[in-house]
Amino acid sequence: MAMLVTVADFRIWSGSSTATVPDALVQMCLDEAEAGIAADLGVAIPDIQLDPEALALAKGEELRRASRLLARRNSPEAVSGVGDAIFTIPSRDPDSARTLQAIRALLLIPEGIA
Repeated sequence: MAMLVTVADFRIWSGSSTATVPDALVQMCLDEAEAGIAADLGVAIPDIQLDPEALALAKGEELRRASRLLARRNSPEAVSGVGDAIFTIPSRDPDSARTLQAIRALLLIPEGIA
């Protein structure tokens, strides 16, 4: 998978709030967030990386989603998964919807794709 955000990027962005979280768990959240973005847009990550503005928005969205997944990992109502495996945030929020709409506009992806 092409990476938008690394564990190091996430740790810099999140500050000390994730200092005790294992790298493997952070990576799992980043992977799930990135896969969700690609699925929601209906495009591959390398396609997003071709547009600098779309890339910047996608990185911010990945940070937001990974952070939310990490924060919700202990809440059985907010995250679907088994044990430490995290699969999805069941509902999208307005921040994500606006970001995805902006990325779609930059990449000329018609609404209704994905």
